[in-house]
Amino acid sequence: MPKKMKPPARADQSYSPLISAPERHSNDRRDVEAVCMENLFSLLNYFCFFVIGLSMMWTWSMILQAVPFFHRRFRENPWILQYFQAFYLVFFAFTMLSITLVLGSQKSRPSYTSYLGSALIAYVVVATLLMLSTLTNLNMGANIYFVFTLAMVVITAVANGLSQNAAFAFAAGFGRTEYAPAIMTGEALAGLLPSSIEIASALAFPSAYFELDENNTGQTDYLTLNYFLSAVVVGLASLCAFKFLVGRAPTHFQPKTTKRTSNRTRMASKLKWPALANFMCLCISSVSPVFISKIVSVVPVERASIIFRPEAFIPLAIVLWNIGDLLGSVMAVHSLFLIRYPRLLFVLSLSRLVFIPLYLMCNIDGRGSVAGDWFYLIIVQFLFGLTHGWLSGASMMGVPVWINEEDREEAGAFMGMTLVAGLVAGSMLGLAAAQA
Repeated sequence: MPKKMKPPARADQSYSPLISAPERHSNDRRDVEAVCMENLFSLLNYFCFFVIGLSMMWTWSMILQAVPFFHRRFRENPWILQYFQAFYLVFFAFTMLSITLVLGSQKSRPSYTSYLGSALIAYVVVATLLMLSTLTNLNMGANIYFVFTLAMVVITAVANGLSQNAAFAFAAGFGRTEYAPAIMTGEALAGLLPSSIEIASALAFPSAYFELDENNTGQTDYLTLNYFLSAVVVGLASLCAFKFLVGRAPTHFQPKTTKRTSNRTRMASKLKWPALANFMCLCISSVSPVFISKIVSVVPVERASIIFRPEAFIPLAIVLWNIGDLLGSVMAVHSLFLIRYPRLLFVLSLSRLVFIPLYLMCNIDGRGSVAGDWFYLIIVQFLFGLTHGWLSGASMMGVPVWINEEDREEAGAFMGMTLVAGLVAGSMLGLAAAQA
């Protein structure tokens, strides 16, 4: 009588997704919701993660918003005046990438709560120092001030690298799909509000906005001081939100120095499609500033109303992108079907490459547009931002479903790494394209 053969053992049985073969099951929606119901949703928790996300980009947004102030401070040195923005962007991107690589190479499981708390404190410190630097009695030479601001950019980038990694790890451990999109919604709002304020200033005070005498520096200094004061307030609010969340966090958020329960290769294997989707989404989106800075209204400047002048038209385009991004982040919370089809998530993210030829059809450097301003503002800018917020948020929110509870924290950090990697890769491509 022949012996009954044993079925071959499955590899890696100890690390299987909570929902196996998602594309083949018909009652995935109930399974996804069952995983989410293990931990009850809290609107207060959602708001706290939103505030943390707001803080994570607010200080950097205020540094970018203060460029006119920096222009005035660097007037005495033409070389610094020409290159300081490029230095800020390059140092910010490479510092973030370096921090991400260092975090990813650690052999023991880090304390993500400590990293996040340190990053939020750093935002407050940087914003306070920059606010004090706007005071006229602290005026210093262009060379010294350039070194000082560059140091503030580097510290902000370190804090951003830590917080992007730790915040999503922190959110993933709560076991709810909604909290990662809450962070991204806060980041989207941090990009939306500054440009909205700029447009409101242009519409409310056109003469002061467009014809300000460079010798009259009081208004510029006052506005910049308020920018950094707002960053201090947002940073302090995020520290309060963080302290509240730590008190409500699951017990496994206590600081750990134990060996990691899964290596990066296995994590990348389990999260391959959402990680690639997140990377591609950020990489493609980060190229857009190159086009935004060059596309102007088809209406000639001499006949254009205030909103179609370049000084207001470019911020308007940024506002519409960020409105789309904000709405997309909210849409992601209600897109559970994408969790069940991670390959579709990647395909949709890759398909956003179609927006690049659409940008080329717009009025770049005044060369003309095939369809006018509203094609650029609505079809291109708004939809590009909408798909970014939707797909990036969806790729981040599935960690509690795709990964076992003990590995969610590390998986959230890994997805944060893909976000930073995509942002840096896209920024470098954008800088290269700008020089072409």
